[in-house]
Amino acid sequence: MILEFTVPGEAAPQGSKRAVRLPNGRTVLLESSKRLKPWRGLVSMCAAEAWKEPPTAAPVELHATFTFVRPKSHFTAKGALKAGARPAPGKPDLDKLARGLCDGLTGIVYADDSQIVRLNLRKEYGPTASTTVWVSAP
Repeated sequence: MILEFTVPGEAAPQGSKRAVRLPNGRTVLLESSKRLKPWRGLVSMCAAEAWKEPPTAAPVELHATFTFVRPKSHFTAKGALKAGARPAPGKPDLDKLARGLCDGLTGIVYADDSQIVRLNLRKEYGPTASTTVWVSAP
């Protein structure tokens, strides 16, 4: 199994949850990021277009490159830094980006994200925001 696809747009981290008490006394946990649900849905849609088979039950390797547009504040006073892909330090946290991505692929590419046996992640700057995903058998 080898699968490669790209998710357009800026990735959203799966951050912390906050507890909210409902009028009936129940407590529910809500995602702190409003961008997560739409982005995770986009991940699922792009994966479903690329993967036409039922979710695999086999172990998988997941490789992903999260590309962000360099913020204006990141340029030097003497002008632009060299063009091309460069590591993107700072927020969002890479592990929080991975959680949103892995959950978006669950039930489409693999049955459960516990099947991931190797995870290779990278953040970089590029001309447009996107996430490139590769899934393969170990």
